Amino acid sequence: MKVNRRDFLKLTGAVGVGSVLNPLWHKKASAGSIKKDVLTTYQAGEWIPSCCHMCGGTTGILAQVVEGRVVRIKPNSHNPVGFSNISGDFFENGQKEGAVMCPKGNAGVMALYDPERIRKPLKRTNPQKGIGVDPQFKEITWEEAYTEIVARLKTLRDQSEAHKLLWFSEDHCFTHIQSDFCDLFGTPNYSMHSNLCDTARKAGFKMLMGIDRPVPDALNSKYIFLWGWNPLSATKWAHLPRIFTRALENGAKFVVVDPHFSYTASKATEWVPIRPATDGAFALALGHVIIQEDLHDKKFIEQWTVGFEKYKDYVKDKTPEWAEKITTVPAKTIRRIAREFATTKPAVLDIWSGTHSTNGVYGIWAVGALAALTGQVDQPGTLMIPTKKGNSHQHLHTEKSKYPRFDGGKEKWPYFHKSGVYVEMINRLVDGKGPYQPKMAVIVFQNMMLSIPGTRNVEQALKNLEFVVCVDTMMSETAQMADIVIPGTTYLERYDLNTHWVTWPVVGLRQPVVKPLFGQPAEYEFVVELGRRLGLKETNGNDFFWKGVMSEESIEDKTSWYEEFLSKELKNGEPKITLEELKKLPGATWVSQEGTKHEKYKEKGFSTPSQKMQFYASEHEGKKDAYGAEVFPLPVYIPREWQPSNEYPLFLINWKEASQTHSRSQNNKYLAEIKSTDTLRINTKTAVKLGIKNGDKIWIESPHGKIQGVAELTEGIHPEVVGTQHGWGHWALGEVAKGRGFHTGFLLPSKADGLSGQALHKEICVRVYKV
Repeated sequence: MKVNRRDFLKLTGAVGVGSVLNPLWHKKASAGSIKKDVLTTYQAGEWIPSCCHMCGGTTGILAQVVEGRVVRIKPNSHNPVGFSNISGDFFENGQKEGAVMCPKGNAGVMALYDPERIRKPLKRTNPQKGIGVDPQFKEITWEEAYTEIVARLKTLRDQSEAHKLLWFSEDHCFTHIQSDFCDLFGTPNYSMHSNLCDTARKAGFKMLMGIDRPVPDALNSKYIFLWGWNPLSATKWAHLPRIFTRALENGAKFVVVDPHFSYTASKATEWVPIRPATDGAFALALGHVIIQEDLHDKKFIEQWTVGFEKYKDYVKDKTPEWAEKITTVPAKTIRRIAREFATTKPAVLDIWSGTHSTNGVYGIWAVGALAALTGQVDQPGTLMIPTKKGNSHQHLHTEKSKYPRFDGGKEKWPYFHKSGVYVEMINRLVDGKGPYQPKMAVIVFQNMMLSIPGTRNVEQALKNLEFVVCVDTMMSETAQMADIVIPGTTYLERYDLNTHWVTWPVVGLRQPVVKPLFGQPAEYEFVVELGRRLGLKETNGNDFFWKGVMSEESIEDKTSWYEEFLSKELKNGEPKITLEELKKLPGATWVSQEGTKHEKYKEKGFSTPSQKMQFYASEHEGKKDAYGAEVFPLPVYIPREWQPSNEYPLFLINWKEASQTHSRSQNNKYLAEIKSTDTLRINTKTAVKLGIKNGDKIWIESPHGKIQGVAELTEGIHPEVVGTQHGWGHWALGEVAKGRGFHTGFLLPSKADGLSGQALHKEICVRVYKV
C-alpha cells in the first residue's frame, strides 16, 4: 500500500492522522481507493458529543462514528473546557474561534482500538507475586469472576471485616457509585487519584482562602506569575495554552519559576530557574519587598485579611539577600519581580505540583499570600474562586463504619483530603503497624506500581494482601500483581458527568459513542453487579442496587439503572434536568447562563474559619501534623527534609508533558510517534564536571535504588538539578511501552507530606555517573 507525501498530507489535513492510520479501517487497498474511502468517510456517520478522558482534563469532544467504529475525534466547541475558563470570552468568541484539544485527546482512537487491550476476565494461577514474576493468567468466564470476587467480599462482611477492604480508583470516573458501594459494604477505605496529584496545593490554598482549587484568569491578566507549573504542555485543561498565549499576545508579561526550562517557560517573557523546594523562601522575600516599599493593598488587607501584622513581622528579615542564598535567585531579580508584580494590575499567580516535597504546603501558602498582599483575588485577570455547581451526589442511608480509615484519615492528617493517603496505606500494609491489617483490594484504573513513590514498597504491600482485583483496559504493572483482572472500558465506551473546572457552572456529558468492544460491562455496571449479588441495602431497607433511584420500580438492566442514577444527580444538582435532556443540549453540555462572577467574597466572605484570607491561621495553634511536628500558623519557610549530600549531590525532579498522561498512555502507538522514550536532562556545565556527554548511558543512583538512563545535555535546567518526564520505565502495559525510558519510583521511599498526606514524588537526591 503506497500513499505519496502529498496524498498523505491532504488526507490527514481533511480527517486527521488518527483516522488515516486507524487499524480497523483498511486491509488491502490502493492509494486511490484509500483516498476516496477516507474522503467519503469524512462526511459519513454521525458525530456524538462526549468528554475526553485521556487525562483528567475532561475536554469536550465530538466522536465521528461510522458503521459502529470511531474514526475521528475533534474538539466540541459547545464545551468551554476546550476554549476558555471565563464565560464572557466563551459566550462571545467560543463558536467563532472553535475549541481545541491536546495530542492525547487526538490519540483517543488508538486507546480504544489498542490491540493489546484486556478482553476477558483473567485469573492468576501462579501464587508467587512480584516484579518479573509471570502471573500465569488464564481466561475465565464472567460468571466465574463474579462468583469468586463476591465470595471473597461476602466472607469479609460475614466475619465483620468489611473495613479490611481497600478500594482505589481514578478521580474523574464514576467515583460516586464506587463511594456508594464502599459505604453500603461497610468499608471506610475508598481512595482516589487526587492524593497522588495536588492535595498539597489544595491544603495550601485552603489555609489561605478556604477553597482548595482556585483557577487563574490568565486571559485578562497583565502579569502572569507561575510557579512549578507547565500548563502549555502538561495541559491540565485544554483551554490553558490558549488563555496564556492570548494574554501574551495582548501584552502581558509572563514569568515562570521552575528548575526546568519547560515548554511553558520557553514561551514566557522570563524564566527564573530556582533550587527545588525553595519556592516559599522566594515568596517570603517578595512579600518583604512589597511591604517594605509600601506596595501592598492596604484597603484589601484591612477589609479582607487576618494576621497581616504577624506576617509583616515574620517577613521583616526575609530579605532578597536571605532568599538568594536559599533559592539561588539573585537578590536584584527578586526585588525587580516584587515591584513588577505589585504594581501591575491585574496580576495573577498560581502554583501547582512542583511542590511535591515535605515543605510544599507552606510554600503554596506563602506564594498564595502574595495574591492577598496585593489584593489580586477574584477579579478579572487575577486568581479566581470558581463557582463549582453541577450534579449532586445523592445521600444514602448508611451506618458509618466504627473502624477508622486505614491511613489515619482526618484524625492523623490536619488537611486530610477525601482521596486518602496512599503511601501511608502502603507503609502500613508493609510494616503491619496500622489499626488493622487489610485483606483485599479492588483497584480501578490505577497503576499503583508506577504512580506511588517507593515502587519496591508498593510491590511488597500488594503481595501482603490476600486478594487483589484489578479493573483496567491494559495489563499494567499493577494488573500483573492481581489475583483477578477485569477488562475495563475506555471513556469512549461509558458514561460520566463532568462538572468542569471553569469559573462558572458547566456540566458536560461523557457518554458511550460505541458499545464496549468485547461485550464487557462498564465499570459502574461491574460495581452494580457486585452490589446486587451481595444484597447490599440502605439502613432503611432500600434495595439500592435494584430499585430505580428516580422511581420505586425494579430496574434489571444495569445500564438503565445507571442512567437513572445520573439523572437523579442532575435533577438534584444545579442543572435540574434529566440525562436525556442533557444529551439533547448542544454538545451534550449544560452551560449556566449566570456566567463568571467576581468578588464573590463580598457576599459571604471567604470559606476560612475567619471568613477572610489568612496570613495567619489561628486554628493551627497547638496542633501537630501526622509526624508530630508543629503545625505553624504562618506560611513559614522550612527547608525540605531530604537535601543533597556529598554522596548524592543532585536534586532529581520530574514533570508532565502533552505527549503522555502519567504512566498510563505509553502503549499508545500514536503518542509514541510524538515521543517514544525519555532521557535524563542534565545541565551542560554539570555534565562536563561529571565527564558525561550527550547520549551517554548513565547510572542514576540514590540510597534507595539504582536505575539506568540516557543523558541529555541542556542549558535548560538548574545546574544542581537533573530531571525527566514522569511515566516511563514500564516492564508491562504492552509491547509499545515496555523498556522505554526509566522509572524514578525505585529511587525514593514511600513518603507523604505531614499536613495533607500528599504523596511526595519529587523529593529525591541522586548521583549520576557513566555506565
